[in-house]
Amino acid sequence: MITACALPTMYSRGFQLDEGEDAIGWMESRCFAHDSPRRLRESMAEDGYLFLHECLEREEVLAARRHILTQLSVEDQLDPAAPLMMGKTKTGSSLFFQPELAQKNNPPLQHLLYARQGNLMSFFSSFLGGEILHFDFTWLRCISPGLGTPSHCDIVYMGRGTRRLYTAWIPLGDIDFQMGGLMVLENSHKNARLQATYGQRDVDSYCSNRLDDPARTAAGLNGWLSEDPNQIRRALGGRWLTAEYKAGDVVIFCMDLVHGGMDNRSDRLRISSDSRYQLASDPADERWIGENPPGHSAAGKRGRIC
Repeated sequence: MITACALPTMYSRGFQLDEGEDAIGWMESRCFAHDSPRRLRESMAEDGYLFLHECLEREEVLAARRHILTQLSVEDQLDPAAPLMMGKTKTGSSLFFQPELAQKNNPPLQHLLYARQGNLMSFFSSFLGGEILHFDFTWLRCISPGLGTPSHCDIVYMGRGTRRLYTAWIPLGDIDFQMGGLMVLENSHKNARLQATYGQRDVDSYCSNRLDDPARTAAGLNGWLSEDPNQIRRALGGRWLTAEYKAGDVVIFCMDLVHGGMDNRSDRLRISSDSRYQLASDPADERWIGENPPGHSAAGKRGRIC
């Protein structure tokens, strides 16, 4: 097994990640075809994530990537001198969160994520043991060279339904260490203090009896734990775990797992999607369901007496 010493120097939000075997390590990968649903559930409970290697058909993933890059090319966001599938941005272009590229005008991505007989939906049906409901909103990121996503838990953004909700992070193309990728904080999903404090937040909840509460605005609270991933790790313990990813890989994790994005230090876009899945019989967060989900808009706000 490769040790943390073999990992290159990596960064998140401009901070160099602490080095050493007690600070950073590799995700453990699994082949879902060889593991029973029971064993996968046990692994999820223990680790808070499943890194499934080659879970999806590579060609289907690359078809979704091609569709996204074609849209960006039409919008004049890419370097016309570079091959399309390289995903090299033109000078002056800066991209980050692009959910509009993931919705109804992207059939390859919609099929990859939500086709009833597709690999991903079939996995969740087996893993959760019943009919699956997926969120209609798809989180798509096209990360230009620069900073990654700050560290957080998903529960603060989508906690109005069941807690048995899972995120599928999918690299839409190969992602090496230079391009960066997803990192997760080891055992953070078991931190009871974090769940009892930060994990009880709702970024769209505001104090109705306080007119000056900044959470009233559409922007509201950002939900991040900290810009500094080293500060988070030192406070919570564990190691930051990551990997190099291939098109076809999937990382599935629970709502209480701390995770974030490493910085993109390449000259190409890092393209990935986040989609969410649960049992259809469980309550669902209304902000992310329907033809036009309200998301973190004013329509998704909820007042409370503070």
